[in-house]
Amino acid sequence: ALANRQPRTLSLKELIRHYIDHRINVIERRTRTLLHEAKKKAHIQEGLIFAVCDIDEVIRLIRSSRTREEAIGKLAEKGFRIPEGHRHAEKIPRRLLAEVRRTGEAGAKLSRVQAEAIGAMRLIQLVGLEIERLVGEYAKLVEEIERLEAILADRGVVMRLIKADCAEMRARYATPRRTVIEEGDGDIDLEALIREEEMAVTISHGGWAKRVALATYRSQNRGGRGIIASDAHEDDFIEHLFVASTHDNLLCFTDSGRVFKIKVYEVPEMNRTAKGRSIRNLIELREGERAVEFMPIRDFEKREDYLAFATAHGKIKRSSLRLYQNVNKGGIIAVDLNEGDRLIGVTCTGGSAHLLLGTAEGMSIRFRESDARPMGRGAAGVKGIELGEGDQVVDLVCIDMRDENDPASCVHPEMDLLTITSNGFGKRTSLMEYLVAGEGPSGAVEYRVQSRGGKGRIDIRTNERNGRVVAMKAVTEADDLVCVTQGGMLVRMPVGQISRIGRNTQGVRVVNVRDGDRVVAAAIVKGGSLDAT
Repeated sequence: ALANRQPRTLSLKELIRHYIDHRINVIERRTRTLLHEAKKKAHIQEGLIFAVCDIDEVIRLIRSSRTREEAIGKLAEKGFRIPEGHRHAEKIPRRLLAEVRRTGEAGAKLSRVQAEAIGAMRLIQLVGLEIERLVGEYAKLVEEIERLEAILADRGVVMRLIKADCAEMRARYATPRRTVIEEGDGDIDLEALIREEEMAVTISHGGWAKRVALATYRSQNRGGRGIIASDAHEDDFIEHLFVASTHDNLLCFTDSGRVFKIKVYEVPEMNRTAKGRSIRNLIELREGERAVEFMPIRDFEKREDYLAFATAHGKIKRSSLRLYQNVNKGGIIAVDLNEGDRLIGVTCTGGSAHLLLGTAEGMSIRFRESDARPMGRGAAGVKGIELGEGDQVVDLVCIDMRDENDPASCVHPEMDLLTITSNGFGKRTSLMEYLVAGEGPSGAVEYRVQSRGGKGRIDIRTNERNGRVVAMKAVTEADDLVCVTQGGMLVRMPVGQISRIGRNTQGVRVVNVRDGDRVVAAAIVKGGSLDAT
């Protein structure tokens, strides 16, 4: 509604308040207009009453004048009085008699308006019997003036008038409803009205989401320069990018442990270079709450997958994906968090994967996902890693395995673990380095994972030079790394340019961080995905 000429969203109470204020304004303006008109008419009536009470003098002044203007001038100069013994005195309202007595012997002077009104009257209207009509009209005008002045002087009278006007409108227009609201024979399936097509969905680090038809991005030859996928700000970048059907579900997980479910077609479709719309317009985030993971799901019933959750305090939880099929608009609890804890990562697993947790103090632990038994949706999870004092988990990595008991069965053996620290240092290390080497039954060296809940092993040395770890990501040489600093600097580089070195090392400089600045976030742009610059 328009409130004080400004478009605003109003509550019912505010809407009624503005309506009442509007009605008060209308009534006061209307009353002032009516009061002005009534006083104007009463003023003329007073002059006519004076003329009738001294009709002989009025006729003499008019007959002695050569022109109409001269007659009006003589009438305006004449002082009119109504003596107490005048034959019409008892008919004259006290208000007018008091005015005459106040003027004394000189009498009441007529205004030009009153004189012109007398001059415009026919002689027949100035006879004695006309006084009754004039006095009657004048008395009504005086009564009306007093009524209007009382309205302007008392806001309570105005409110009673508003109440009476509303009752009158209700009596006049409140007719019984002619239309009938009936329950429909069937529900309208909105999804059936949406054309199913493949979309490229992008969500930036700053929380701007959009979808673009996949056909917009044509296939290019190796070495192509790519095309712009988003008109993101200089301090923003595309952090989540995936291809999904318009009919797919999109699970949105937040750092407070909640999950929302929307349809992909609810993400606004925009042109290729558009910035997008804030994710807060799609899901009901609380103050300070941030979305940390987005996951497109086509069919919950046909999938036997699990969701693995990791928290900053080192908890790990694994639940069946089917438990998150029914999510209301306001979201539901995805994982129960202890006070001060927050969700830092969610990944979809097939049941035989390895999970790797990385901490801010450079520790890491790799264990089988089956070590964390499946739990209910509202569970808090179990210990994933033993944290040192002041340490916290910063990232969760899922390593897909064909056989969780065979370390050599990694689905993507070319993948490395990339670690980035706050002072801009980092390293790339083979995932095999995060297995524990030991002697097998035959005497040969064998590799195995650690047990869940242990202290883990050193991944990178955190010291004054390196700072603390801010991100750990599974990467290939074809990927790109994007780092964002606290000062708003954004750096993007090929992962292949970062040295591949062993575990328990200091790493190399990845980002040249200025004094007083530090790296606060890092993300991976997968090789072969859309250009996010």
